[in-house]
Amino acid sequence: MFAAGGMLAACAGSACVTATCAGCGAVGGAISKVSARAMYTVLFLFTTILAVVMRDYAQPMMRKIPWISSFNLEPSPQWFGAQSVYRISFGNFIFFGSLSLMLINVRSRADPRDRHIHHGGWVLKSTAWLVCNVLPFFFSNDVITGYTWLARVGSGVFLVVQMVILLDFAFFWNESWVAKEHMAWVVGLLVSTVLLYAGSITLVVFLYKWYSPAGEECSRNVWLITVTLVLCVVFTAISVHPVAKEGSLLPSAVIAAYCVYLCYSALSSEPSDDKCNPHAGHHQAKPTMVTSMVLTLLSVVYSALRAGSSDFFGGISNDAEGASDLTLLGGAEMRGGVDAENAGDDSDDDTAAGKAYPSGPVSYSYSFFHFIFALASMYLAMLMTGWGMHDTEDAEEVDVGWASVWVKMSSLWVTAALYTWSLVASAVLPDREFL
Repeated sequence: MFAAGGMLAACAGSACVTATCAGCGAVGGAISKVSARAMYTVLFLFTTILAVVMRDYAQPMMRKIPWISSFNLEPSPQWFGAQSVYRISFGNFIFFGSLSLMLINVRSRADPRDRHIHHGGWVLKSTAWLVCNVLPFFFSNDVITGYTWLARVGSGVFLVVQMVILLDFAFFWNESWVAKEHMAWVVGLLVSTVLLYAGSITLVVFLYKWYSPAGEECSRNVWLITVTLVLCVVFTAISVHPVAKEGSLLPSAVIAAYCVYLCYSALSSEPSDDKCNPHAGHHQAKPTMVTSMVLTLLSVVYSALRAGSSDFFGGISNDAEGASDLTLLGGAEMRGGVDAENAGDDSDDDTAAGKAYPSGPVSYSYSFFHFIFALASMYLAMLMTGWGMHDTEDAEEVDVGWASVWVKMSSLWVTAALYTWSLVASAVLPDREFL
């Protein structure tokens, strides 16, 4: 009887596992019919949710793992939460990094890796993703410490990619509307420019009010805000000067708004016990913190998708077909076109059923796309732990600490420098051709 019961339990367990895997594959196939990139985005969003849950609720479990909790003096609860985030981040870095390596130099849809690795095999990839998320919890603390330093570097690279994406977007927006050659689009450009500058100036005024309270000595904050304002004025003036052959006010307004936002984000990341922080002495409401984190993570996902699909970042254009991948999700994918059909072909049985797998060049670099997600996984860890220096006692605080402040301010300065260089490069180096 016990033997029969054991066999039934084993069969039931096997059936559950099989059903779960089949379910993951079905969900993966359904989502990938819209876009393979959408499925990878879903996995990254699951990673984000998992990291948040593990950071806030997995501390008791982490304390019981001997190779993690091996100290004479027990670390703080925040340390265990940060360790959970690092290990989830490391697992996704391994997952997306491995896909990036396996898909190097895929330029044709006829390449078997296109069908079986990038677009197909969702049951196997879902299983691999789960394994990669579990595996780092068996690594020693020394390995995770090394990854933390690597993640700092990778996150810096990801921020640079974000900056270049923004520059590309600003120029593309301006050129596409100017090319319409209709008064309505010109008015749209003017209105957009005025609104962006008005919003930036308004936010600067509030930054002086919020982060330099009366009666407090906040010269550091005043200096940071003033430098940001001066940089915006300088590159705006250059953009309308004859030296900037490709200069225009709309891209300048976009970059100015982004720089002011970065300044606000940096100042708001100051520790809550700092006297120049308007939230000193009290905690922000939970809905506000959750909303801020969601918006930040959505920007990470957008940057990863945009970088992977842009020819500007090494994507492969379909010149032979007279098309280019200029949108976040290609039109063919959204309409169930070429890429959508390919994404649904996840098994070898499709060939037997008579379905011809499309050929031709790929529309974007698969390897670079996954590389950006690997960098985004690193950035997620830094975002949730104050760039590896998580010293807050409030588990709901995200992206708080002096490391976050200076990383964001550095990103602001580099953004302004890159945009200024894009304006004057053709004049400084007249013999060089700039695209």
